[in-house]
Amino acid sequence: MEHRTCYFAALFFFVAFILLMLTAISLPAMSGMDITRVNAGNGTSLTAANETVTQLRFGIWAYCYDLVNGTSQCGASAVSIKGYSVTVSNQTDTVDIVAPWTRGLTLHVVAAAATFVAFLFCIFKRISIFLLTFSVTACLSATASFVVDAILYVYIRSQMTDLGFGGNTKPSYAFWMTLASVLLLFIGGSPLWLGGCWRSLANQKVLLELPRAKLLKDKMPWFY
Repeated sequence: MEHRTCYFAALFFFVAFILLMLTAISLPAMSGMDITRVNAGNGTSLTAANETVTQLRFGIWAYCYDLVNGTSQCGASAVSIKGYSVTVSNQTDTVDIVAPWTRGLTLHVVAAAATFVAFLFCIFKRISIFLLTFSVTACLSATASFVVDAILYVYIRSQMTDLGFGGNTKPSYAFWMTLASVLLLFIGGSPLWLGGCWRSLANQKVLLELPRAKLLKDKMPWFY
């Protein structure tokens, strides 16, 4: 039974890891793996990085944009954990997407790493404290990553609304992949956590059945 639970969890953890790994690579290495995307509508002008763009994409490490001639460029010359910023404008107004709002996106790397370690422990086919610890860490960090993604999306949409592009701002592939990984981690981890709790209760019951344990319980009921 324990082996089947670990196999079940390993399958879900592996798929979640693949999704989180792709999300963690993100822009500029994978041009389509962005969190939030802004499309310039027909007949409208959107400017970013002093260029007139048709699409603006926000990833974990950088932002990228498509020029009117069809080419794609990225605004950050190097990957940085400090976040990135970009100034966006239309014909009359300007807004700034500042670095503190993008800095937390690096949580995706933590989530991917924790998920991979949890997957490795699943391969041992035994529910252990290490497996439970890393599976919970993976689930919490992936959830935190999705919360950061959602906050960034709401923030960018609010800023783009000031420029008249609020309706053109949508969550992109990495956003939904992170959400899917959270669901996979919860589904795969739940049997492990329930199994771990059941084993803990079973072990406690065995201990209480021992004569010495019963004597201690009578003398120190508050400890139990």
